[in-house]
Amino acid sequence: MKRLCFYILFLSCLFACLGIAYSAQKEIFFTLKEGEKFVDKLQQADISREEALLVAHKIRKYIDLNQLPVGFSFSVIYNERGVPVELVIPKDVGVEFVVDLRRVKVEKRKLKVKVYEKEFFGVLEPGDSVFYSIYNKTKDPRVAYQFVSIFKYRIDFHTWTRPGDYYAFICRVIEDERGRKKFDRILVAKYVGKKVKAEAALYKGVYYDRKGRSLVGYFLASPFSESFLRAPLRYKRISSRFSYHRLHPILGIVRPHLGVDYAAPEGTPVRVVADGRVIWKGWIGGFGRTVKVRHKGGIITQYAHLRRYARGIRVGKWVKKGQVIGYVGHTGLATGPHLDFRIKVKGRFVNPLRFLAKYSRRYYVFKRKRRPLSPEGRAFIASLFDKIDKVIARYQSMLASQS
Repeated sequence: MKRLCFYILFLSCLFACLGIAYSAQKEIFFTLKEGEKFVDKLQQADISREEALLVAHKIRKYIDLNQLPVGFSFSVIYNERGVPVELVIPKDVGVEFVVDLRRVKVEKRKLKVKVYEKEFFGVLEPGDSVFYSIYNKTKDPRVAYQFVSIFKYRIDFHTWTRPGDYYAFICRVIEDERGRKKFDRILVAKYVGKKVKAEAALYKGVYYDRKGRSLVGYFLASPFSESFLRAPLRYKRISSRFSYHRLHPILGIVRPHLGVDYAAPEGTPVRVVADGRVIWKGWIGGFGRTVKVRHKGGIITQYAHLRRYARGIRVGKWVKKGQVIGYVGHTGLATGPHLDFRIKVKGRFVNPLRFLAKYSRRYYVFKRKRRPLSPEGRAFIASLFDKIDKVIARYQSMLASQS
């Protein structure tokens, strides 16, 4: 009994000397806000500036602190006396770095993860793009980009989509024991529109259609020797299309709108759609800050309502396809941040969406030599298509009962 008491007393003294909290510890989460730096946030957690700088120096080997986004969260663990003893910084789902603040030692920790499937269904509203609609549901642009990429050689998402089209997909989700989660691969997807239908199921890293044909292929040449970009920017939605009779949102009169308006956040980079030479950089009435570029074949592209120009852009400069020439704004007559994009061919304005759909398209051909799916593979993708069909039927039943 005396020996047991001695061991308990010895361990208690050891824990006290090391500052280890054997009673309940407290964990507080901190989130980076606009304009805040990681070191400044550590100081708000009762960590001295000298110690915060040392921690930042140690952790830079594993995490780029200059690239931490707004909303990034980390936690600090305090002992029973309210002294910070550990810093927990997430790296990815299932992986975090733990900094022992007493010794300023960094340790990589792996967490238990679980994998499950989540289903999504959506109907396009007027003015919606597929990318923007999926992003609104998942809040993850990578999922939206993944869906569009699966069908990008089957569906022209710029011109073939219509309000009322619907899509569905099942995505794998990875979640760790701390509740952090991320979307993984899309397992099966389907798009049903008024102009086009497409579906794909994932098997051993390759997407197949219902007949077992692979969606992996190669490109043939574009109709132009130098093809155009599909769009001059990454946009949220198309807020106004090419029309000869549009009610102007500010002037309140009907007048032609010989371009397309891409709604996007202020400051989004605007890229030139093909090689060419800058022939105008300046202010044009209601267009605000504008850049015009002349391309081969008597084609001129116009980029208006810019917030500012890219560095080095000037009249006479040769620009390459994809080069940033400015940033989205709402200068001139504009109700909000967007890009007014126009194309003139031999002196006549044309519909930019139709033009880019035609001259940016590369024809898709199946790889004939790819081996056909095995019976096991056919059964697997058939089960996935059966799942997505049931998802669509269930959501359509729900929509019908609500109407």
